[in-house]
Amino acid sequence: MVNRIFDKKNVILLKVNEDDLNTFLVDMDIDDEGNPKYCLDDFTKAICNTIPEYVFAQYEDPNIPQNDIVEKLREAAHCIYKIKDFQLMKQWCVDKDINAYNELKRSSTAKRGEFGELLLHLILREFKHTIPLISKVYFKDSASVPAHGFDAVHVSTNEKILWLGESKLYDDSKEGIKALVKDLNEHINTDYLNDQFVIIKKNLDNNSIPGRKEWIDTITNCTKLSDKLNIINIPMLCTYTHDIYKKFSDMNDPNAIAYHELNVRELKEYFDKQNKMPLKDRVNIILMLFPVNDKNELVINLHKRLWHMQNI
Repeated sequence: MVNRIFDKKNVILLKVNEDDLNTFLVDMDIDDEGNPKYCLDDFTKAICNTIPEYVFAQYEDPNIPQNDIVEKLREAAHCIYKIKDFQLMKQWCVDKDINAYNELKRSSTAKRGEFGELLLHLILREFKHTIPLISKVYFKDSASVPAHGFDAVHVSTNEKILWLGESKLYDDSKEGIKALVKDLNEHINTDYLNDQFVIIKKNLDNNSIPGRKEWIDTITNCTKLSDKLNIINIPMLCTYTHDIYKKFSDMNDPNAIAYHELNVRELKEYFDKQNKMPLKDRVNIILMLFPVNDKNELVINLHKRLWHMQNI
């Protein structure tokens, strides 16, 4: 087993690993009384472990001096909370601020679930062995750059593949899938990809990832839509509430696996029927399905951890 970078306890289980479908589950344990326990704490720790890299990207020096570690964590958490959606979610989920809740309902990104980006970052790093090409927070926090973009911009250094990912965090799995399909139609076209390649190249001019010059050359030379599609993978992560953790105490139980398979195969079929994008046969789309015990429970736990992180 390859050592994981963030999920040190291997709490995330890869269940289906196919070219166009990957599925995941959170592992189960037992508590001190011997009762089944959903590993929410270890799961949210693994997600929060990605925050410094998610904020600063791979080109930051990973060998942070011991006396700077706490400050680096605090700085990363503060960068997250400078993003309006994160701040509103914290005010509602942790502080129970009804005004924040009402503003979230009016927001165009109200159902996107910003923590989905962190989970997508984690999955790409742990299971696809990518590295982040740019800092997503840099672009979200910059007044001179459009706020909208792919939720993950990673690369496979050996295969020279650009991973442009989307993520949704929903209560209802099919609503999340419909939102992903909408993004797919809006983002996989000449104008949008041209804009994104300009943004990516601009950031590459200011970082030092492995193979930086080669990536600048590759992106500069991708002038045609067909050239761009040839080097792109599109991972699409849908994280959603599901009852599998209430029905089974062991995610490796054959009955639990069969139940999971039934759920994800149905959702993959639903995704394929919804996806009418004209270029769908020209781009490598990987649907990633991740049922969790309770989406709201996950979000609240993550906000509490992030809030504590920025106050350490």
